[in-house]
Amino acid sequence: MNNIRHILIGLLCCMPFLWGCSNEEPCPTPVRTVLIYMAADNSLSSFSYKNLESIVKGSSAAALNGGNLLVYLDASDAAPQLLQIKAKSDGTIQKLAIKDYTEQNSADPIVMRGVFESVVSEFPAESYGLVLWSHGTAWLPYNVQPMLRSFGQDETSWMEIDELAEAIPDHVFDFILFDACYMASTEVVYALRNKADYILASPTEVLAEGFPYKLIMADFFTQQAGLRQIGEKFYTYYDKLTGLNRSASVSLINTSKLDELAAVCSEIVKGKEQTIASLPVNELQQLEYLGNTYHALYDLDDFIGRLATEPQYTNFKKVLDEVVIYKQTTPMATYAKGSIYINRYSGLSIYVPQAGLEQLNEWYKGMDWYKVTYQ
Repeated sequence: MNNIRHILIGLLCCMPFLWGCSNEEPCPTPVRTVLIYMAADNSLSSFSYKNLESIVKGSSAAALNGGNLLVYLDASDAAPQLLQIKAKSDGTIQKLAIKDYTEQNSADPIVMRGVFESVVSEFPAESYGLVLWSHGTAWLPYNVQPMLRSFGQDETSWMEIDELAEAIPDHVFDFILFDACYMASTEVVYALRNKADYILASPTEVLAEGFPYKLIMADFFTQQAGLRQIGEKFYTYYDKLTGLNRSASVSLINTSKLDELAAVCSEIVKGKEQTIASLPVNELQQLEYLGNTYHALYDLDDFIGRLATEPQYTNFKKVLDEVVIYKQTTPMATYAKGSIYINRYSGLSIYVPQAGLEQLNEWYKGMDWYKVTYQ
């Protein structure tokens, strides 16, 4: 946390009308404010209400631990609202409508940043956490084909990753959890490396039911957020299911090591564009199933392992283990278009430039990851 944020918190905490503190009483500062941003004005709208119900069920007074829990909900059948989930004096949980918005595009970075700023200023705490809930397709631009949405969909509007990075303030959130498909992408977490200390996400599709909020709410509000525990509960919840529902891949990313990972990967990939273009992509561990005509997202370790010398690969693995500090996957990942066996899993996906994907290859050059590793 930076000094400016500490000063802001201190000033706000000293204002009795906000907290109801008298001059004789110490003014408590919650350990954490968590915002769940649900951009659900899309095909996932009905699941947003189910997740909200699960959030409330998991939010006992003990679970909230004196923290602030806010939910920004923009479903397809109602205007957006900012809700506070809090315990009443008798211990029961209530949903309070803190703010009613007129209809707005929740996939607009200006709208999103406005919600973030409002929550941080009105609900000061020692630390902040963010859950981003919507459709997602890693860094891939939404208009490559109709199925792609990048991150965040509001009716026919989508948010690109550079717009998401623009919307999230630097060094405010301690963690970001993506309840969205494909967001444990090397390119995505690198683009967001200054936005949070840790990112918890999946490199594959997340089933529409999403994270089991009833089981994980208390982990958001421990003194140090229990991100590994949240990842483990997410994995275990789905691993106990059967058939196509037994599908969950998750990883916890330490963003402070991403620049080091980029430097190691740059040493391996720079100048090898022709070698990369000739890789047998049909043999790489596929982590994406967005269409039948081509695939674009593969396992980072499998990709780098085919390019590196033995010393380079040893160094890469050392750094990768410092970046991906927790990972789990079921044996198979379920997608809207089929299923894939997960035989190799590093916790991060990577785009592999290929012949025949000239438009994607060109767009890829605009990514921070490409600029640092390939140029």
